Amino acid sequence: MKGNSTHTLPSFTTYINKVFAFRQAIGRLRDARHDPQISPQTVFLALFHAFLFRLTSFKQLEADLAQRQLRVWIGAERAFGDDTLRYSLCGFALDPLEQMLVDINRRLKRNKALDQGRVQGRIVAALDGIEILSSYSRCCEFCLQRRVRSQDPEGNPVEQIQYYHRAVGCQIVSAPVKPFLAIEWVRPGEGEDTAALRLLRRLPELYGSRFFDLLLLDSLYAQALLLKLAKQIDWEVVIPLKQQNRQLYQSAMGLFENRPADYRGSESAGSAQTEFAIWDTEGLPFSEDYPEPIRVVRSEEKVTRHHRRRGKLQSETTEQEWMWITNLGRQAFPAPLVRRLGHDRWKNENNGWNDLTQNWALKHGFLHACQHRPRITTAAEKPQPVPNRGLMAVTLILCLAFALSSAFALLHSKLYRLYHPSLCEIARQLYRSLWQLQPPIRAPS
Repeated sequence: MKGNSTHTLPSFTTYINKVFAFRQAIGRLRDARHDPQISPQTVFLALFHAFLFRLTSFKQLEADLAQRQLRVWIGAERAFGDDTLRYSLCGFALDPLEQMLVDINRRLKRNKALDQGRVQGRIVAALDGIEILSSYSRCCEFCLQRRVRSQDPEGNPVEQIQYYHRAVGCQIVSAPVKPFLAIEWVRPGEGEDTAALRLLRRLPELYGSRFFDLLLLDSLYAQALLLKLAKQIDWEVVIPLKQQNRQLYQSAMGLFENRPADYRGSESAGSAQTEFAIWDTEGLPFSEDYPEPIRVVRSEEKVTRHHRRRGKLQSETTEQEWMWITNLGRQAFPAPLVRRLGHDRWKNENNGWNDLTQNWALKHGFLHACQHRPRITTAAEKPQPVPNRGLMAVTLILCLAFALSSAFALLHSKLYRLYHPSLCEIARQLYRSLWQLQPPIRAPS
């Protein structure tokens, strides 16, 4: 960046307070503690700024809270450590956090921030799951379990129980700002598809049925239940088709193998060049149990990548085959556009889960199996620890920081438009500005 102009924390705070009413929203936050010395709002602001600055652990945040600048900024009367963070967040109320995320996304849509990048007038969302963490020793009441076979140091086969958490998230992928709409956790004894259906049923309750128009999904969700739900809500879908749905897959392949491709073309992206041939057909019954007609698009692709090895330019070509089912009409969405949408599902992986993992410490394992929790009195008048909602609360706060920091950089920052710094660099600039500026007289709580 040229000159001395950088992003500052006061400008970020002014933006989110003015556009998203951030200060008013955090007033509704609460946790399960009784008469705490450190308020839930202060705990939230501490963790929110930790994610904003891309800190990767509670220990890093604890070290910064020992400094006066951060404490004054978030309205903390004294320093506090990770034990206070854990004790508060394990009993944090999730509904106000989720409502904050919903309100932010609604404001983004009202301000037309989601309009740029529409595909044929549609806002596109993608849904996929991710494994957050795993452990062989620590578990909680919400952990999933699986048996893992490995070898001991002597080479003998052993089998261990592994505990892990998995979540499903729905994210806007067509706009420059790509916020998560909601997160649903896979519960013990159920599959990812069950959690995904539960999330999709909740989205119309949170946002209304037309908040987005087109949904990109993984092949796991090529199921009759999901197609029925999409038809009921009036969503358009694009889903990869694999041989698990053998009857539909074989019917489509039988049609495509006996005729030439409907479209041929090529495209370049970076150092890769792709040649593709596309087949397109409509009216195939999805299954015997759900014989509704469905459209199937198949693409055969040759991807050539150029690599420089030992000073010589070498080319490497790989062949790929893709097949998708969709309820999109041919006139508005020709087969090449369906193919592009099918590949756009990876934006949820690359610009969503992968970004949160690589740059936001999503898989750090915050508060997993934490036993230091507030207690409540049950009907039997025996104090019991509250259910451990810490990991869920931390993930929602991370999604809030992810959405607001992206909106600040991509929609508000003139410096970003002029010099295109990375979002990680903007986070470092905000962090540095905290220590360079004089503490404000009144905390932005």
